[in-house]
Amino acid sequence: MTKKSGQHIVDALFTLALFCVLATSALIVVYIGADVYTSIVRQSDTSFEINTTLTFVGAKIRQNDISGLGLSDSAVRIDYIEGERALVLQQIVGGRIFETWIYHYEGALYEIFLAQENIDILHLGAGQRLVEVYAFDFYIESSGLISLLARSEDGTYARSLISLRSEVTQ
Repeated sequence: MTKKSGQHIVDALFTLALFCVLATSALIVVYIGADVYTSIVRQSDTSFEINTTLTFVGAKIRQNDISGLGLSDSAVRIDYIEGERALVLQQIVGGRIFETWIYHYEGALYEIFLAQENIDILHLGAGQRLVEVYAFDFYIESSGLISLLARSEDGTYARSLISLRSEVTQ
């Protein structure tokens, strides 16, 4: 009788040890999977942040890149708001000149659309906060090319070159 009860104890301990090994393995796999999922979501958010910014600004430039409007300046130019660079897109609506100002301020991209005669009310933070982006810059690459650069907080960046029909002024 002692031999049989000792064998049952060994069987029970072996089963318990096997269960503990399997449970620990399952927890490790779940932990690793959660870490991978978190990393993928973070990368997806970063990609959305910078690519949305570049796509939006590129589309706005193309939409307003019309030569021969009769404007005194180019339809696309780089200007400044309180010392910060801004991309200015002009268009004529109903015989009046309107401007769309796009700029980066406090970790986000802003846009404001206003009549040219109302430029004096323009200040940093004015307009619609569009998308969160850690850093955004643009500059004239060469005649007829504007380079857009967006960077996320983790250092990931993307760049886009836009070729213009009209001439860019600074």
